[in-house]
Amino acid sequence: MQDWLTISWLSLLIVLIIGIAEGIRRFAGWPSEFTRKFVHVTVGIISVITVALLQSALPMILIAGSFGLLNLIALRNGYLKSMHGARPSYGTAYYPLAFSILLILAFPTHKLIIIAAMLVLSFGDAAAAIVGESIGKSGEYILIKDPKSWQGSLAMLLVTTITLFCLLKYDIFSLGYSYTVVEAIWYAFATAIVATAAEALSHKGSDNLSVPFATAIILYFFVEHTQSENIQLTQAILYALIAAAISLKLRFLAPSGAVALFLLAVPIFGFGGWQWSIPILTFFVLSSLLSKIGKAKKAKQDDLAEKESQRDYAQAFANGGIAGLLMIAYMFYENELLFFLYLAALAAATADTWATEIGSLARQQPYLITNGKAVPAGTSGAVTNLGLLSSFAGAVAIAFSGIIYQSYMVNQSIELFLFVVAAGFLASLFDSLLGATVQLKYIAPKSGKVTEAEFYDGERTEYLSGWKWLNNNVVNVLCTASAVVFYVFFLLLTFIQVFLSM
Repeated sequence: MQDWLTISWLSLLIVLIIGIAEGIRRFAGWPSEFTRKFVHVTVGIISVITVALLQSALPMILIAGSFGLLNLIALRNGYLKSMHGARPSYGTAYYPLAFSILLILAFPTHKLIIIAAMLVLSFGDAAAAIVGESIGKSGEYILIKDPKSWQGSLAMLLVTTITLFCLLKYDIFSLGYSYTVVEAIWYAFATAIVATAAEALSHKGSDNLSVPFATAIILYFFVEHTQSENIQLTQAILYALIAAAISLKLRFLAPSGAVALFLLAVPIFGFGGWQWSIPILTFFVLSSLLSKIGKAKKAKQDDLAEKESQRDYAQAFANGGIAGLLMIAYMFYENELLFFLYLAALAAATADTWATEIGSLARQQPYLITNGKAVPAGTSGAVTNLGLLSSFAGAVAIAFSGIIYQSYMVNQSIELFLFVVAAGFLASLFDSLLGATVQLKYIAPKSGKVTEAEFYDGERTEYLSGWKWLNNNVVNVLCTASAVVFYVFFLLLTFIQVFLSM
């Protein structure tokens, strides 16, 4: 009952703050971007105080969910502009969603993690926006669509580091932990680097999800693991930065793709060590090198495809996102099966990529996977015999990369790795099947060319067929996810076979 009374008073305080901000915007003429940040910071502080005071998560989850729904309604109808600012953004809906998910996952055993994540979102993210807006176009960069600035990102890094240092060193909310100055600086700065990258790669308020989650995951690892494991994570952040910089320098990735690579590499390198790192390095290094072979011929086919030679953030997450989530899941649940599912997801991404990169060099006329009819090179769902062979080879390469460093798995049956090959290869065929049937396709009005891209030869294309939400990146996500399903299916068949033979 005390929790419900406390949350009621704090909710009234939030309503009052929003009302004051709206009044200031309307009657004092203050910019909506200023009032938005005022609400952002004050509500964040109230959320943190709430976590420190309450004993039950249920009242906070219900209130956060209600505010999130009201924010979404207000945003879609143009109400409460003091909260939403001038730019289109779903940040006010993402904010309570992130808070609710953190409460479900971490309350009450890890109040520190929730408080840290919300404080970084309140202070660090706000600092990035305030500094970025105050300097205008100076130092501006764009990774997706929202303009960012180097000054704003530096402010985010600095404010986040200071915020987390104070929280870790001084136990401000009396949660009963104690960290040395060195540990507090170390954990704070390393976490701030990842949180800053997450903020830089945000769009339409998605930083209200990515920043608290990135902060929570990295800080959780630091406070729950040994010093040697924390050194490994710190080294992983450095290695991930180097890998992203090299990829950008060699034009393997677009700038947004390099940041996405960093965010994917940190948990895989840091949480999994070399056992998990070698397979994804095998995929990335070999696939990137293959993409540079026969560039002139591939350039003509890229006009029909949605992807380009330099992979962006969407393509990086589409190919590696499922693998990254499986690695994070392994951090919490150290089940050996997750490693094989991880290999299967990477085998699918590699098989699909090699089929495209090598298959596009075939002299054979591509044919559609559904009916065998000849189609132009670069057509969605088209395959060649060389491409199919390359797809199988890519899956084998990932399975082999998973075997060579698995000394702790010497007693594992080779059958489990064969499942990786089969799952990856079948998933690449599933990718082609989606491409041939329901993937989104456009047509160029002048030339009549069928393409995956919204623009072809300088003109905007028109919708032709397929599900409008199923673009190439979504197909790649479904491809890697299907490999996980295929692998589980093979395991179930094995269990059934063993059961029937008993």
